[in-house]
Amino acid sequence: MNRGKKDYTAYLSSVIICVLFTIWGAIPGSLLGKYSMSHVAEVLQTFISKEFGWLYVLLMVVILIAAVYLLFSKYGNIKLGRQEDKPEFSYFSWVAMLFSAGMGIGLIFWGVAEPVMHLHDPAIPSSDKLANARESMTYTFFHWGLQPWAL
Repeated sequence: MNRGKKDYTAYLSSVIICVLFTIWGAIPGSLLGKYSMSHVAEVLQTFISKEFGWLYVLLMVVILIAAVYLLFSKYGNIKLGRQEDKPEFSYFSWVAMLFSAGMGIGLIFWGVAEPVMHLHDPAIPSSDKLANARESMTYTFFHWGLQPWAL
């Protein structure tokens, strides 16, 4: 490859794909019917959830096990950088920053949005609003376990 000339093929193809998806999503569903982006996405999400939900749960458990393995194996001590480099932050500070960033977005946005989302569209609908509220909080707690943190 010529060092003086840059190849923009990957960039341009990505931009074109993004623009096409944006245009597709911007076209009202009433014009495209079953070919609208919202309908296609809903069908795909339903199919993936029903047919591959078990795979998602299995992958989350595998990722958690892999993260724990990497933490305690010889690979947990691999240095990123040169051998003589010293870490800018202590291990405790680094973990605290990661935890704070994750909890920050979780508490500020998802802490409110997720229960409201589950309340609006409950997994097990009931005419009892209090039961729906409890169920929405129960489903929210699924996302605050070890598997999402491992991921």
